[in-house]
Amino acid sequence: MDETFTINLCIADKYYPLKIKRSDEEIVRAAARLVNDKLAQYRNHFNMDDSGLELKDLLAMTACQIAIEAIKTSQLADSTVYSKSILQLNKELEEFLK
Repeated sequence: MDETFTINLCIADKYYPLKIKRSDEEIVRAAARLVNDKLAQYRNHFNMDDSGLELKDLLAMTACQIAIEAIKTSQLADSTVYSKSILQLNKELEEFLK
């Protein structure tokens, strides 16, 4: 059985207690680092004082960017398209060889 415990996760300079499985700790901390790294990129790109953007705006852009990357990754991992193409090619080859 996977033991759960509480960690304090820092995202956007704020700490959040999070109860997780011990086996998930590494990935949860990596996810928080990813969010903080992308947020830092947006903070460096946009001067919040001059742009009129607030932290919540930068967090929304960060979330959107990470979601886009996740969707692209899942589409690359989806082999359904390839399976259909292979089946069609097999069918055409069989017809050709008859």
